[in-house]
Amino acid sequence: MGDSDEVVMMAAKRDGRSVMRLERMFRSEIDEKLVHHVAGGPHKGILIAKAVDNLKDVEPPEGRLEFLAYLVNEEQQNQSVQDYWTLRFWFRGQAEGVVKKKTFTDYFQELMNPSNFPKNYIGFIKKALVLLKIYPVIKRVELEVQETEDPSPEDSIPPIKSFTSVFTPASYTYQLVPEVQINNKTFITFMVKAAADAHIALSAVYGDVDRKTFEIVIGADGNTKSVIRYGAGGPDMTESMTMNILSENEFRYFWVNWANNKIEVGRGANYGLGAFLQLTVPPSKQFNINCLAVSTGTPSRGQWEFAELLDAEKDFGKEAKKKRIKHSLLWIAKKQKMLQCLEDAYPNMVKTADLFKYCKIKQSDTMAALVFLSDMQKKNLIKEVEGGFWMRLQSSQESDIVKHDVKIVKYLPDLKGLDQPTIAIVTSLFCEKIAVDAMIEEKITYVKYKTEGESQVYTIGRIGRFKVVSTKLSRKADSEQEARISTENTITRLLGTFSKVHHVIIVGVGSGVPHFYKGDKHIRLGDVVVSVPSRKNGPIYMHCDKIEKMGGADGYNYSTREWDCSDNSLQDVAVSLKQIIERDTSPQRPWDRYINDAKDALQTEESNFHRPPMKTDRLFYTDDDGTEIELEHPVPGKGYRVGQSNCRLGVVASGKLVSRNPRLRQSFAELNGIYAYDSDMSVVLESLDGNRNNSFIIIRGISDYSGGSRKEWQPYASLAAAAYMKSLIYALK
Repeated sequence: MGDSDEVVMMAAKRDGRSVMRLERMFRSEIDEKLVHHVAGGPHKGILIAKAVDNLKDVEPPEGRLEFLAYLVNEEQQNQSVQDYWTLRFWFRGQAEGVVKKKTFTDYFQELMNPSNFPKNYIGFIKKALVLLKIYPVIKRVELEVQETEDPSPEDSIPPIKSFTSVFTPASYTYQLVPEVQINNKTFITFMVKAAADAHIALSAVYGDVDRKTFEIVIGADGNTKSVIRYGAGGPDMTESMTMNILSENEFRYFWVNWANNKIEVGRGANYGLGAFLQLTVPPSKQFNINCLAVSTGTPSRGQWEFAELLDAEKDFGKEAKKKRIKHSLLWIAKKQKMLQCLEDAYPNMVKTADLFKYCKIKQSDTMAALVFLSDMQKKNLIKEVEGGFWMRLQSSQESDIVKHDVKIVKYLPDLKGLDQPTIAIVTSLFCEKIAVDAMIEEKITYVKYKTEGESQVYTIGRIGRFKVVSTKLSRKADSEQEARISTENTITRLLGTFSKVHHVIIVGVGSGVPHFYKGDKHIRLGDVVVSVPSRKNGPIYMHCDKIEKMGGADGYNYSTREWDCSDNSLQDVAVSLKQIIERDTSPQRPWDRYINDAKDALQTEESNFHRPPMKTDRLFYTDDDGTEIELEHPVPGKGYRVGQSNCRLGVVASGKLVSRNPRLRQSFAELNGIYAYDSDMSVVLESLDGNRNNSFIIIRGISDYSGGSRKEWQPYASLAAAAYMKSLIYALK
């Protein structure tokens, strides 16, 4: 039997209280002698252990909920029984505090949902076990029940207290606590266990504890005094002698109030009583407090608990759950949009204000948005290079074997002689750049950044016997003219910086031109189109910038610009490679192997580079009246391998006037031997022409059929194009 993931229930008594521990464990960790029952059917994976006298000691919980439960005892004339319940939570992995808080709150609300609340205690435990299976981030839950004589409220639901636990090392390093939202509060209450130096930072800006921050230190100077400072480690603004106010063996209660530009700190669980620190904030130091961070100094580790009340009436029920799900999905979409914005801008940076404006983040949501930015920075997806300037990051390491250094620099190192690349690779999307770099060996990436103006990114390495450099065009510009200038500058700098570059390969995604009835010419998603002339002395790339309907005729005049190469080395290799592949009967083409190798290296990336399911590759034909009709893909021609990336040679084109119109798109393609459209590389080709580069080729992985952007296919299509690029370079003489 494999080492499967099981949920085990253990029952015991602790200080006279009933305790149920529900724990996620591997099968190899479970002592079979202690198993009382193994569930089957829909509850497979749940085990009930025999009752024990004492449960094994574990680390402190990371979250806790406490509430009063009023039950009816049917065996004693329906007499009311009052219990005090405590639910404790532990988590797996390195989930963020906000995620943990939301997870255990959602688990509790689902458990206590009145619409399907269990009829008895056994049913309740059963529901708790089943729920744990669908919340994989939760490692362990404890349910502790204590009978109590507290008076029962008559007209309201008793309060549900939610506790968030935070653990701080003895290093005076602030730990942000975004799960405790304070931007809509004027006070907090908490407990802390520490020998000395318990620091609380109340800040205006998330993650910045140096500016616009009030720092409260409880038990400073060896647990002898407490102070309020402006900024972390800043000058004392007020202090009070507080001998032995903290304890490293027991929790002590405190509260902090910051209403009406006055800061007060007190001891005890009763807010407003026992104040020992007060500060009236001068006008020059006044600001809105939006976030909380805590720390303990070098003498002591700390354990903190922050308490909040859950509004049971507001948070329970199907409508509330739908609202929470909708809100979560909206924030996932906003987070993805922020990441997409930074990817489009890369290697340029984006100001926080511009990022929020582009992603339509409301003023009231800025704190939550900053939390997501901080979360993405912790995961090394983005970086705040300078205050308020954000940049998307490439992974510094793809695997244990393939190393990739990424350096953010002000100046590029000098490359001499043989270190100068002779092949340049140009990409536009972030996933295209990542896919290309996965094909490069012995690589190092330099991001030459500017806060104002254009940055550049260059990944330098080797493919086969050739030194190569890859770059990415920034797609973030306020106007089409700005975008053209930025692209021209990028290409000019690329060729000026790397003067030995002879061949330029433009790699990325494109939109395929399907042949609805000819299988030998049909293109499917995930295939690759390589720019080769469809006729002798014909162009390899076309851009249509104007269309005129022919008078009295059922046709159009297309105004186009065309490009070809005076040096056809790359096109000749593409033709030769196609002939070799057609004669080769081996099950794997070179690019198939490169795709498979790279998928392992790219598995930690945010984008999913695996090939999407075949069922998502749907083909539509647009009728004369605009009706879309779904068609079956034609029977493939000889040598075409369904479910793999196949290569077609033909012209690549651009121009929104033709690529976005279904009828013109097909007729223009048939007229000119076009196999794919892209997002317009005409500016790149003009710049290559202006810099007298005579050898270039365009490689497009097909991600859609419509001239739009099928996001789900873009990463794989980028990978297929990059893998073909590597095959082409290896075949280059």
